[in-house]
Amino acid sequence: MKIYSEGEKSKGPCRPCKKLVTTTFKVSSVPLSSGRGHVDKILVATCDHCEHIVSIPQQSAPRIKETLSNQKHSIEVRIPIHLLDILVLAADRFNAGSTDTLVRYYIALVETDKELNKSVKRLSGSDFAKGSSYRLSLKVSDAIHARFVRLMGQTKLSKTQLLKGLILQINEDILQKPKKKRINDLERVMLASA
Repeated sequence: MKIYSEGEKSKGPCRPCKKLVTTTFKVSSVPLSSGRGHVDKILVATCDHCEHIVSIPQQSAPRIKETLSNQKHSIEVRIPIHLLDILVLAADRFNAGSTDTLVRYYIALVETDKELNKSVKRLSGSDFAKGSSYRLSLKVSDAIHARFVRLMGQTKLSKTQLLKGLILQINEDILQKPKKKRINDLERVMLASA
């Protein structure tokens, strides 16, 4: 694959000019075809006559993909305030990362672990899960949102029940009966996401 640099010249078909034109590679922001957002500061080939973007080199594709995959879904639920305290305490245990990172980790973990899956379902129905005094909003990527939806299907829980169960599983694994391997894994994840 050829890697282009800023200022390099090329040729390409320009729609507005309706002909083959000389282009210059420049750093630009490019609107997404959906009309919802744009990709900042990527290398593009622009027409030397009208400044229209003629092409985007292959080397810029991963940056576009990253922008698209970073669009966030919102998971909003109402939980009792003590469950928020659990999340904050558990995240604080690692001195890095965030409560969102912790929940995202558990969504991925529980989706692939049948025993944890059963435990989350059991915990979601406990007395400790009752209440709804606090509105929790999490921003997650497309991939994590898809896993969350699959997990709702696996457990047959609503999004509120599932999130409560996940938080109570976090409480069990990190605050009540810490598991050394899980803590070690989480320390790496939380540090990487800080």
